[in-house]
Amino acid sequence: MAMTSNPDIVGSYAVGTRREFYSAMRTELDRSGTRMVRTLQTFGFAPQSFVLTISSTPEVIQFAPFEAAVQQLGLFGINADDSPFDAGRVESISRQFNPAGMMGVSAQTLEGLKMMGHDPETVFRGRVIWARPDAWQAVSRMDGVTARRCLLIGPALGFGCEQGEVHLDRWEWDIRSEQGELVLSSRLNRFEPVSGLRTGVMGALSGAACSCGNADTVVEIHD
Repeated sequence: MAMTSNPDIVGSYAVGTRREFYSAMRTELDRSGTRMVRTLQTFGFAPQSFVLTISSTPEVIQFAPFEAAVQQLGLFGINADDSPFDAGRVESISRQFNPAGMMGVSAQTLEGLKMMGHDPETVFRGRVIWARPDAWQAVSRMDGVTARRCLLIGPALGFGCEQGEVHLDRWEWDIRSEQGELVLSSRLNRFEPVSGLRTGVMGALSGAACSCGNADTVVEIHD
């Protein structure tokens, strides 16, 4: 059952072109972040490395746990907006802080970099780039870039491990595929539980164990 107190954070998630508000407690997001450590640590980033998160304010529900995981691993987190107008900040952070990874790169990021006269491949070279679906094809073709997927599945965030498999926390979320669409339910107590949420994301689940050592659910994306 949903809790009756006031939420700490209100964000949203998209299902196709429809956007739904979603409320959560800070403890839920911190808990999710602790579990995301399992995927993030497969990259073996050096302590005190920088990791950039590119997101919009309504996506706090999905990306705040990732930022918590960054901190728990002794890394430094930096933020930029998922907007073509903040792409200059992405390029500046790339030069000044040499981040080991960038989470949440979108088509808007690529568009903004080009608009400002920057070559995305040059900005991303030598880094792990977690790309959203609308930027995946472009990023995956870039030389010198370790391209991994970033996927918003309703209020949940799945992202690629060092081996390239997209993981979703098996304790926090129950996920299944119905007629090729990912359907999400929450397992643990949440301010706003979800049950049988049809996410609009097309994919399947893999029954194979990932060689990265993380036993969390592996989601296969249907482009």
